[in-house]
Amino acid sequence: MKNTICEKLIWIAMTPTIFKYIAFEFQNEDITEKKKRAHRLYKSMIERTPDIGNFIKNTLRVSLSGGMVWLSVYDAMDGKMSHEQFGKMVAVTMQAPLIKKAFGRKDPFDISYQKKKVEKDKIANAISDSEFNWITETIPGRDENEYITNYYQCGLCALGKQEHHEDLIPYMCEMDNISVELMGGRLYRTGTIAAGAKYCDFYICKKGSKWDI
Repeated sequence: MKNTICEKLIWIAMTPTIFKYIAFEFQNEDITEKKKRAHRLYKSMIERTPDIGNFIKNTLRVSLSGGMVWLSVYDAMDGKMSHEQFGKMVAVTMQAPLIKKAFGRKDPFDISYQKKKVEKDKIANAISDSEFNWITETIPGRDENEYITNYYQCGLCALGKQEHHEDLIPYMCEMDNISVELMGGRLYRTGTIAAGAKYCDFYICKKGSKWDI
């Protein structure tokens, strides 16, 4: 991949909150040095990761770039960050102002939006046959207040394998719950690829709707 505006914006959006968390959790560390090292690792990771298309046609490039930020920070900590602390970092990052603002603008509880996403998924699926791309299927709901999204391939799982951090990818799955919540919904699923399931099955409904039971 190239270090495009997508990767640059993701770094800008995520890292202020990440390193505020790092400063609180690791008070004896040189945060400036860790940030510089993480940025170098991030750029190297981008270079060795296969491209999956630009983020306009394939919005999941944002997720892949975000995963690279988290793994770069983890590596920059030189083994001092536990898996549990990594999970907390993921959760904290999703509350970053720019992240909350981005997801808060989305309203997936609209039939026309869901139908458009069906077509967007087909375009994104066809952009790249790399394992770093997602294979996504969206199924519109019985009304605007619910829908299903199935993921038959996960780019973050491929990233974890490439970086020898397969054990960290399940902690990233928490961002799905948080992002759906930021959009006013609730996520129910029975399994994820990262945890060993054949696919990730997302049932999403609007909070407080008749489907939210």
